[in-house]
Amino acid sequence: MRLLNHIGRLYTGTRLGVVENAVLAIEGDRIAWAGPAEPGPPQEVRTRIEEEDSCGGALVTPGFIDAHTHPVYAGDRMAEIAQRSAGESYENIAGAGGGIGATVAATRQEPARELRELVAGRLSAWLRDGTTTIEAKTGYHLEREGELDAVGILTELGLDPSLPRVESTFLGAHAVPPGGVADTFIDEVVEWCGPAAAAGARFCDVFCDEGYFSVPQSRKVLAAGKRAGLIPRIHADELAHSGGSLLAAELGAQSADHLLYADEDDARALAEAGVVATLAPGTALAMGRMPPVHTFLDAGVTLALGTDHNPGTCGATSMSLVVALAVAAFGLSVDEALAAVTVGGARSLGLKDRGTVEAGKLADLVVWDAEHEGAFAWSYGLAPLEVMLGGRVTAR
Repeated sequence: MRLLNHIGRLYTGTRLGVVENAVLAIEGDRIAWAGPAEPGPPQEVRTRIEEEDSCGGALVTPGFIDAHTHPVYAGDRMAEIAQRSAGESYENIAGAGGGIGATVAATRQEPARELRELVAGRLSAWLRDGTTTIEAKTGYHLEREGELDAVGILTELGLDPSLPRVESTFLGAHAVPPGGVADTFIDEVVEWCGPAAAAGARFCDVFCDEGYFSVPQSRKVLAAGKRAGLIPRIHADELAHSGGSLLAAELGAQSADHLLYADEDDARALAEAGVVATLAPGTALAMGRMPPVHTFLDAGVTLALGTDHNPGTCGATSMSLVVALAVAAFGLSVDEALAAVTVGGARSLGLKDRGTVEAGKLADLVVWDAEHEGAFAWSYGLAPLEVMLGGRVTAR
């Protein structure tokens, strides 16, 4: 057993809140005890401590959880991002061969080994930035073998102890492939759900929105995913008020994501169904529209946050940056934003073994270069001093 001492402030995510002058004991890959240094751990814990490490008065939190990412892609779309910043519409760019179609073309052409290395490099960046669990989607092949290979890459990399824990999502219905027909493609994706689950996917997602897939089409995919044992998630109400939130509630989805055009009725439905609202401040800023965050909170919806890392909108891998953006753009308090990247992230992914600092939870921890959690709202992209995965230091 190992003791981390001289913790200036410990953000627990539990009823203890923030503990000043704290210590925590780690046994194996789990937290054995956490609390104030005085009086400290009970005697039965003290007698088993074999080594102690000082945190130097720093802030310690649970490892952050990024609940929405798209890391399996090749190529870049920097030129079109510059075009959009100059006022060019997404529709015009897509019509000229840009948008998701451009990434699909580049990703399909990338050899499997090189694509795996690209994804591994991105995952490594997340861990260095203090994210210990990441939800990661497929969706840039839009054909059977490529989508299943993408699930396989995520499954394999999720077993690598030098990378964050990966919860993989099958997003075959990300967009209609070039030259495809939506209804025909949806029928194909339905048939891929079982093989995706067998390849290691845990969730099934669909882009239910204006210009992508309708509510009936999305229902068909998510229902097939559920039959295959995949847990539903959904891109909902990002581009228009298209009914995705209500579909999430109807199907009991684990999470509904983006929600820029959601309203009070959607918030009530999500709350009653226990669906987590996973929001992406970086994308909201890029789109120029904020989700109704406080409507969700008033309705009792659990919030999670994600980078929405993808090749066309947001390249961030820092969840501490996302915390800062959620405070500045969404009007969350620091405590609310931290809850959304720890407890809320765990709920978004249906995980009960992480997201808080308490006995029995995974010892996924971050020692931050700060003495107070207010630093997240001041230093955009606050850096970790150490990142621990299962009690083992993986990044400094």
